[in-house]
Amino acid sequence: MSYSQNRFSVEILSGFGFNNNLTLFNEEVENYTSSTVQFNLSYRFKIIKEFFIETGLGTQLYFSSGNIRTSRFKSSTLRLKLPVLIGYNLFKKVSINTGVAIANNREFNDLDFRANYNLRTSFLLKGNYSIKDNFEVVLLIQKNISDIPDLFFINQPNLDVSLGVSYKLF
Repeated sequence: MSYSQNRFSVEILSGFGFNNNLTLFNEEVENYTSSTVQFNLSYRFKIIKEFFIETGLGTQLYFSSGNIRTSRFKSSTLRLKLPVLIGYNLFKKVSINTGVAIANNREFNDLDFRANYNLRTSFLLKGNYSIKDNFEVVLLIQKNISDIPDLFFINQPNLDVSLGVSYKLF
């Protein structure tokens, strides 16, 4: 597979989320766990030599749980995200990308354009390894860079790491 070609791909990833020292109502959240599944459509196009830009549209579903004193909580959250990355082809089969993604920070039925914290921005670091002509293994690290209260990290963690596959449609 040549990375110099434009391409449209579908990605499926799964991973885990992490929060450090998360508090809610002045109480520390204990035993916090978060897992994620995401489905992305991406378009990559060459800009110069080995450099490319990748953008697309993605959905990400989070499943989180934890304890606050004697209370246990569980949540699931759907996010819609728009990533924009710039990448470099290191070798014939390996590329790395970095960029940002903008996603909804509130549930869709809770969006209010007058309210704060409707959107979240995340730093992205992504690596791709081609295993066959149309298939790649994808590693994606997302780190929140928005200044938002801990309350919003209950549903979507501050950091998540995902592994998955990408299939080149055309």
